[in-house]
Amino acid sequence: MYGYGSYSRPGTAAGALGGGMRNGLQMVSGGRPGTASFPNLPGYRRPGIDGDTRREKFYQDPQKKAQSLHFVNGIPMVKSSLSSRPQTASIDDLASLNQTQMPRDANQFSDLSGRYSLAKQRRDRENLAKISSNMSVSKIGRRTVPAITTLSMKSSNSYVNDNNSVSTWGGNFNDDASSVVSAYPSHDNTTPLPPVLLFYGYYFEDIIESNMESKRIHRCELYFYTEDGSIEIIECKQENSGMPQGNVLRRRKVEKRGGEFVGINDMKMGGVVEIYSRGYSIIGCNDSTLRFVRTNMNWTEEELRQGRWPDDEFIKKNREKMMRETGTPGVNRNRKMHEMKEYMEALLGKPKAMSDLGAFLEVGNKTLCFDIVWDDTERLYGDVRLFKLCYFLSDDTLEIVPVHTRNDGRDQFPKLLKRSKVPKDIRNPSGAFYTWRDFKIGGIINVYQRAMTIAKADKFTRDFYVNKGVNIGRDIELIRGPDVKYERQIPPYNGFGSEEDSLRSCTGSIRPGVAKKHFHYDKRGHITRFNAKLLTNKNDDKVRRFVIQYFLEDDTVAVREPPLRNSGIVGGQFLRRQPMKHSDGTKVLAGDLYVGGILNLNCHKFLLLDADEGTYRLMENDPATFPLSNYEGLHKLLREYRGMIKGYFVKESSNGNDRQLDFAGLRACMVDVGLGKLKKQELITIWRKLDRKGKGKVSWMKLVKVAEDKPIHVTIQSHRESLAQAYQD
Repeated sequence: MYGYGSYSRPGTAAGALGGGMRNGLQMVSGGRPGTASFPNLPGYRRPGIDGDTRREKFYQDPQKKAQSLHFVNGIPMVKSSLSSRPQTASIDDLASLNQTQMPRDANQFSDLSGRYSLAKQRRDRENLAKISSNMSVSKIGRRTVPAITTLSMKSSNSYVNDNNSVSTWGGNFNDDASSVVSAYPSHDNTTPLPPVLLFYGYYFEDIIESNMESKRIHRCELYFYTEDGSIEIIECKQENSGMPQGNVLRRRKVEKRGGEFVGINDMKMGGVVEIYSRGYSIIGCNDSTLRFVRTNMNWTEEELRQGRWPDDEFIKKNREKMMRETGTPGVNRNRKMHEMKEYMEALLGKPKAMSDLGAFLEVGNKTLCFDIVWDDTERLYGDVRLFKLCYFLSDDTLEIVPVHTRNDGRDQFPKLLKRSKVPKDIRNPSGAFYTWRDFKIGGIINVYQRAMTIAKADKFTRDFYVNKGVNIGRDIELIRGPDVKYERQIPPYNGFGSEEDSLRSCTGSIRPGVAKKHFHYDKRGHITRFNAKLLTNKNDDKVRRFVIQYFLEDDTVAVREPPLRNSGIVGGQFLRRQPMKHSDGTKVLAGDLYVGGILNLNCHKFLLLDADEGTYRLMENDPATFPLSNYEGLHKLLREYRGMIKGYFVKESSNGNDRQLDFAGLRACMVDVGLGKLKKQELITIWRKLDRKGKGKVSWMKLVKVAEDKPIHVTIQSHRESLAQAYQD
């Protein structure tokens, strides 16, 4: 008999059942040489049977099959070529096979040169049973042969048997080479097993990446095997701890720093045993271990005292969290059942309180409505806000809805408080709740730390309280304070870029566009030009002259300096065209430029000396923009002083002075009559009305006629009218 198959000898019953024997091998009934079936021997494979070509196709020429797939630990792997398989032997090849070519017998499992037959294994177990009768060791299984050796005790940490010996890992008890036994410790059914001691301990792990804990406690069970002094450590599993747990140290002997091994005496309660640079604090053991050490070890009561697990805040918080999440009854989860869930449970037949049903049948959906005020001005950016309080009589619940006004600048939230019962004391949520008896005009209710004042009640609410015999008081008139005007403060210009572009950043837009220029299309091409000089103490700058241009179409100013020969100063553009401001920050306008005025541009003071003819005409035709060139206003002023003006010229004529009047004489006259406050631009406006031809001198009678409101060009006008009449005739 062989382990992997069998064959029949000639003359046996098995051989007589087939179609005969050829060379000592069984033939299949109806078979032929080359296709006969033979036993499934190790290393040999049978081809197809009775014309079955499926296996023949598989076992054809191996060179035609390249490779195939198979799975190793769930991963597909490529097999080597089928040419590495042993080729199938035919009947002709097996004809010369004799008994001496069969695999030889082996004496143990580790001997791969032969076969360790079942009969050999049975004989080895019988031999072992005889040996174990003298050494108190018996078989432990069918196919394993354990053994132990007995040595004298050399260490106090080893477990001492009753016969003053220790159990260690041993070799073979049978010196016979024909029987080799396994080297694993084992015990029979009559001899008690060496005890395995269980100790409880823990070690700390520093946590640096969490703000909830600084240290974490790992609880462990330390198993000490007294038969060989080995140790096994298993970490106790904790729910949702996030730590890899289980077997921390496999069973093995642990060597200490001094070269010795960790023993029982290192497991004393209250002590710390170091195993691979990690300190395990021993706090206790189980009952069997405690009985063992009391009987066999000379430990004191202090060393046998059971300890307690240290407090672990993380485990405590985790346990509380799991109690809240897993639906443990009696745990406050700070949650309320959803209204739809409550409705569905009632729809499926869950009974409700009869008191709630009775209240609903009595009052239905009747609601009390109040106007309440929340004064939150004590808080930063707080305000006085209005709300509607709705009280549902059926279940004593409240709902608070904000009252929105147009452009109030607040998000349109539908509710401040959804329909629910409101406790009077937030520190005691399960205490007393607000009811309709607690509401009256002028009263204050505390809605989750918000003091709200009841101001008004609607007609139904008042009728309800009247029927109940309760006086809630008169309504409070809500007086709104004056609207606060908010002015946007523009920061000062910092000089970078144009001021218009800088102001675009202050308009509140996230993506400011291009600044729009203010352009006056009705004044396109209107430019005023003035001759000016610098007001300075430097002699070199006193002789410099400038032309200041003001563009009325976009309110910009440009300054150019005409070249002055042999001055040493290059003329040209002194100030490019741009909007300008005064020293006080106001914008320079067209009316700020007039003859005799001082203009401050970028810390340079310019005195305006005169202007060209086009500028004078432009100013006189637009008195709204240039008030100093308003002749109508000056004419009214001269009429008020006409008597004094006439007396001045009478006095001058009596003194023998010439009756001709120039611009200097006009200024002297105005000063004498009390109009010295007139500016040079106003005097130029009056003079231009007197001297239209630009001769430089006029008769003083023209000024008297202007003051007396008489025509000053009667002769010329009459002459023109006569010429026009003659032309018509």
